[in-house]
Amino acid sequence: MKRPSGFTLLEVLVAMAVLAIAMGAIINAATQSIASTAWLRDQTFASWVALNKVNEQLLAAEPWPDEGIVRGSADLANRAWLWESRFVKTDDPDLRRLDVTVRSVENGPALSTLTAFRANPPQEPPAQNPNDPAARPPPTPKTP
Repeated sequence: MKRPSGFTLLEVLVAMAVLAIAMGAIINAATQSIASTAWLRDQTFASWVALNKVNEQLLAAEPWPDEGIVRGSADLANRAWLWESRFVKTDDPDLRRLDVTVRSVENGPALSTLTAFRANPPQEPPAQNPNDPAARPPPTPKTP
């Protein structure tokens, strides 16, 4: 007796099960890749916001406060980013520390934290040493 050609129901079910497992793994990998890309994008934008805030503070003419916290928001890439600047005293009385933390939502995880230091300008110019070549006036040109 001749066997009819084709697949049995059991063979089709096994093939479908293998295909479903493989497709699930592929979809899971694609989902993780998309989530990682979004996380890296958010971290990049948050680090740019933190860098902008640090540069604003470093270029500001007024001295930093001894201690305190300043909060605000910044717009970048069509999103609002929440930043927090924390001023801290250091062991050196003429040096201040600034920690800038950026979040995408209030009470969310910190996406970027950046630290900067700034020295207070000296109150009076340093005394000039008369033996210092930079302190001497330039020589007058001789005329023949």
